[in-house]
Amino acid sequence: MSESKLNLVASTLTNSLGTTIIGHVAAENVVITVKYANDDVDTTTSDEKGSFVVKIPTENTDNEVTLTAMFPDQSAKEVVSLVIDQPAPVVTAVISTQNGQRLLEGRVNQRDVSISVHFIGDEHVISLPIDNGLEFELVLPDDILPSQIEVHATNQKTGKTGRTVVGLGVTSKTVAMPALTDEMIAEYVHNEEVKHQSEAEASKKVATSTEIATPPVSESDKDVSDAVEETDKTAETSSHSEAKDSENNERAATESRVERRKRGGIRGFFARLFGRKG
Repeated sequence: MSESKLNLVASTLTNSLGTTIIGHVAAENVVITVKYANDDVDTTTSDEKGSFVVKIPTENTDNEVTLTAMFPDQSAKEVVSLVIDQPAPVVTAVISTQNGQRLLEGRVNQRDVSISVHFIGDEHVISLPIDNGLEFELVLPDDILPSQIEVHATNQKTGKTGRTVVGLGVTSKTVAMPALTDEMIAEYVHNEEVKHQSEAEASKKVATSTEIATPPVSESDKDVSDAVEETDKTAETSSHSEAKDSENNERAATESRVERRKRGGIRGFFARLFGRKG
């Protein structure tokens, strides 16, 4: 299998975020190796369409890299060289307040970068180092405004420079928290126990007051209540009896008048029959 069958094609794409290698080969699963001048190596494989992408680390500012394409069985290999044009460094910075102190806090996206801060109206330039996290910090006077600050970042290898507009960041306040000791924890537990005990006693007093306000019914009160109830029942029974007696008397009087009329009628009939007056 000849090298020409790989058909390795690659180019670089550079923007403010860095440089990316974009390439293509004639087959999938081709091993792509990128070797830098400092002997660092990045490896990837082509996809089912033969395409591949390799992101160049921002700290790598080499002007040239070597790109190798090879089948997994090493039956074919092709090598090309690419010139890497590293972008200018990107720097960000804000003013924040911490513990009553104003700070200029910033960050860059490349290593080997120098930071310079210039206050408008002042010829003095302040140089700041960056730490391992690519961050920097500067204590500011209280009367400095964001519009008066210029921040520049220069890559010492490529010579390219970036600058940023300073804005206002988040203001924070640090509160010192005491370390908890065994004595502090024990005191807290004791206070909580006393608090719960006081609440329980207060609840008990409320329950006792309620019992006093509504005393239980005594035996004498119960006898009076029963006597009143019995009197009500007797009165009700007597009323029913009187009504019944009145009804019986009325019925008896009605029956007597009827009987008298019957008897009078009979006597009158016999008197007329035998020639007597009633």
